[in-house]
Amino acid sequence: MLSIGELARQAGLSTRTIRYYEELGILPPPERTAGGTRRYSRDYFFYLEGTRILKQLGFDLEEIAELGRFALTGATASSRTKAILQEKVAQLDHRIRVLKRLYALVSAAASSRADPDAPVPQLLRWISEKSSDEAAAAAGPEENGPDDHPRPRWS
Repeated sequence: MLSIGELARQAGLSTRTIRYYEELGILPPPERTAGGTRRYSRDYFFYLEGTRILKQLGFDLEEIAELGRFALTGATASSRTKAILQEKVAQLDHRIRVLKRLYALVSAAASSRADPDAPVPQLLRWISEKSSDEAAAAAGPEENGPDDHPRPRWS
């Protein structure tokens, strides 16, 4: 069993963060000694690592707390939990599409017949132009902006 200071130090967090996560319900209440001192099992590293990963995926602390309550109780997912997960799936789908597009642009730039010793601004201009051309062809008004005009290109 670890003290709050030991857990915080080993997890690379502050004791204040550990207490805050407990307050939000991200961490389950720890065992306490007769004197009220918090004692943490090694399982808390799992909770903290899960929290770190969920934060990296874009979940906010309130969402993480909701998901944590669901995970800790083993209860059936509430409509709120399902909504959080469905929204995150949509956000991740969008990020994946953006990253695939970026990958394709960078791959095309890397294999283009352009001068390999060309300065970086020329490469950026080339990527921007290819990106803008593709975006203009595929985007609807909501992608370009409220006035239906394409966003300006870099030059």
